Amino acid sequence: MTRTHGEAGITVPEMLVVIAILGLSVGVAAINVEPLETPLEASVTLTEGFFREARLGAIATTSAHRVRPDNSHRLGVQQALSCSGPTWTNVANMKLNLPQGVTLTDTGWSVCFSSRGISSDNVVLTLQHDVHGSEQVEVLLGGTTRVVE
Repeated sequence: MTRTHGEAGITVPEMLVVIAILGLSVGVAAINVEPLETPLEASVTLTEGFFREARLGAIATTSAHRVRPDNSHRLGVQQALSCSGPTWTNVANMKLNLPQGVTLTDTGWSVCFSSRGISSDNVVLTLQHDVHGSEQVEVLLGGTTRVVE
């Protein structure tokens, strides 16, 4: 089909070629884009949030909440009347499974948040990943958390 003077636009085959080229370009770019966050960075963010959730749970229920590792890949929360309470009950809906490949280097710690949200100890825990290295999260005595630089 030939165009006559005064006709403007593109033909359907031309439009299909442009769309195909754009599709291929977007596909190649999508394959080569790396995740914005590594598993280690995600673990640090999740761990800090988990401590905050446990602290807020202690304040909201006016009972003590103790965070401790269930194993090197998972954190859990237990509840008692006070941090010195003899009987602790697992809080079933408060578990944190670390992303694949991330482990806790030490599982011999626990931190208790009182009903006022104050932590019993200053705890530093190290999260380790074989490829991305390690990061440390600290729970301060006041109950807040921070990433150790």
